[in-house]
Amino acid sequence: MKKGLLLLAALAVSSALYAQENQNLGREDVLAAFKEYNPAALEKAARNPAYNDLLNKVAAAYSAPDTDERQNEMIALVKNFDNSVRLQAAREEYFNGRTLQAVSGEELAALDARVQAELQEVVESVFDNTLEVREIQIDRYQEQIKAVKKDDSLSKEQKKASVAELKDKIKAVKTEIKTLKKNSKQKIQDTADVYFADIRSEYTRRQDIERLRAKAQELQASQTAARDVKADNKKPVAK
Repeated sequence: MKKGLLLLAALAVSSALYAQENQNLGREDVLAAFKEYNPAALEKAARNPAYNDLLNKVAAAYSAPDTDERQNEMIALVKNFDNSVRLQAAREEYFNGRTLQAVSGEELAALDARVQAELQEVVESVFDNTLEVREIQIDRYQEQIKAVKKDDSLSKEQKKASVAELKDKIKAVKTEIKTLKKNSKQKIQDTADVYFADIRSEYTRRQDIERLRAKAQELQASQTAARDVKADNKKPVAK
């Protein structure tokens, strides 16, 4: 279940937005979702220009088909907006700390523990929000059941079939909630560990790329200097 929870967490805080044909959900839908499910973020945006700019960029970039699945994903994105910001901040803290270590030659012993603790808190928050979004799904399905029962354009058989389908969806979500809650502490810890491992790997990859780039520049400079010396040696000697 570690991978399953990681997928849910990544989905909830991901900055990757869906671009497909016949798009219906967009900026106004995202802002409406913020107003309903995370009004505190809008209040913070009103006080903080940088935060407001980021929120509006996310809203403007969002694009997805108007389906139940995408609506639920949009709600998860909105509810976990601050968690997404915190994840990025933890990543930057680790990168900056490791860079400081390299420059100063001193080991910042508390760096790993501090970043891991922050990741743990963020993943716990994502997990709680994931459960809330699943409860919201159930509420939405129940509202759809009420609407189907009141829809006079549907036959008795159509209503019965639609209600049965929605009840199956509710049952599936309840099963998912039960599965998520089982051994949740270990799942949260495993997910936080995966995030931390990814951050460390990304930092190592960046350092390797920078070292290769530096070596390439040194080699290019050396070759240029060698050509210049060779060219100078070929010049005719004045008599």
